[in-house]
Amino acid sequence: MSQRQFVILSFILDIACVIGGTTLAYVIRFVGMPPEYNFNAFLIAAPFIVAAYLFAGWIYDLYKPTHIDTPWSITRATFLTTITGALLTAFILFIGAAYTAPFARWTFLLSILIIFVLLTLWRWVFLWLGSITLPTQRILILGQSEMALNLANNFAKYRDRHLEIVGFVGMEDLPPPHYERLLRNLEKHAPLRGTFHQLPEIIADTSATRLIVATPSHKRNLVESIALIVGTDVSIDVVPDVYEILFSSTDSIVGDIPLIHASGRHLSSYDRVPKRVFDLFLSLTIAILASPLMLLAALAIKLDDGGPVFYKQERVGKDGRIFNVLKFRTMQIGAEDESGPVLAEEDDERITRVGAWIRRLRIDEIPQILNVIRGQMSFIGPRPERPYFVRQFSREIEGYAERLRVLPGITGLAQINGGYATTPELKLKYDLMYIYHQSFLLDLQVIAETIKVVLTGRGAR
Repeated sequence: MSQRQFVILSFILDIACVIGGTTLAYVIRFVGMPPEYNFNAFLIAAPFIVAAYLFAGWIYDLYKPTHIDTPWSITRATFLTTITGALLTAFILFIGAAYTAPFARWTFLLSILIIFVLLTLWRWVFLWLGSITLPTQRILILGQSEMALNLANNFAKYRDRHLEIVGFVGMEDLPPPHYERLLRNLEKHAPLRGTFHQLPEIIADTSATRLIVATPSHKRNLVESIALIVGTDVSIDVVPDVYEILFSSTDSIVGDIPLIHASGRHLSSYDRVPKRVFDLFLSLTIAILASPLMLLAALAIKLDDGGPVFYKQERVGKDGRIFNVLKFRTMQIGAEDESGPVLAEEDDERITRVGAWIRRLRIDEIPQILNVIRGQMSFIGPRPERPYFVRQFSREIEGYAERLRVLPGITGLAQINGGYATTPELKLKYDLMYIYHQSFLLDLQVIAETIKVVLTGRGAR
């Protein structure tokens, strides 16, 4: 079966799962045929509920065979899809008002469980009985260890799934003599291609698409360097230690070995059309709801010192493109005329009286919804920085340019966990955390935390 055929089959079966699962929930709830009054509420909302679940499945790559190639990856993807689909369904039922009010709450909760089981079950059966023509994953394993050998042995069992080990990469120039037996066993699967320092050349020579880090935990600090060395065209996974599993989630399992996804350019489908739709919906909603607040802020700025209400400033966007960001002015006129570009500090003397309150409530950021609507920014992402500082930090901070891979945002992990004066190094860690793990649920979490920051003033200076 081709990938295209699999996607079509998935859409058809998922539609059947959502409709059939909800119908079954009604039958169980009412012990037979449900009352027409209640069931009609589902029939009215059904097209939108189906669309919500398909949208959620797209977000979590449920229609990409390479992302659901093990029972664990299937279960994880269908669980996230079901939770997101249920949240969207609850929103649909809420805005449906009187038309969808008869949709029974217990039926809704029961349908979530049934839909999850059905979505998972048919994919498990297909994984066992079906087959898909997939591009071959060319895998490099970093490490000369028993774990690397166990990985190779497990991958050998999945050769029919288009997984090919193209080589091993050593951590030492000359491994100790007692490694000879291990190296011989490793080379039964693939050759030793070289050492860590030759990684870019090895990846280019082998056309590797996936790198698995199977090194001891005390060398985990190399993972950040690896991600920056190889770039993000290569997907990077790590074999976790126990403490790493405690603080992270397992993304896939090879045989009996868990893996945690570290990075890769192949971001979730959410990074494209769904995120843009979400950005536009959120921006237009805020523009309407916050218009009275924006009017009061503009009036307060004007009455405070008579200067301009808005402030335009050059910022660096995705792929290094320059654009003008729009904000409410919170600093004195000509604040940087003599000093040149200077980062904001705690209790910055350049901030006006009104500006301090506007910053505390994050109101100064609201006009940037115009940048979002224009497609220059996203609602959530790394904050855009000025060209001067991008050049400076790119020289001084390893990996800083990674922030330019995605659209900058109005708010983000760095903003809800820090403030205006948080160091660029610390902000980068939060930004990379978001870039490599962005999802619809994470965006909802950032929005919820942003609301808390706005209401409490925490972090805003």
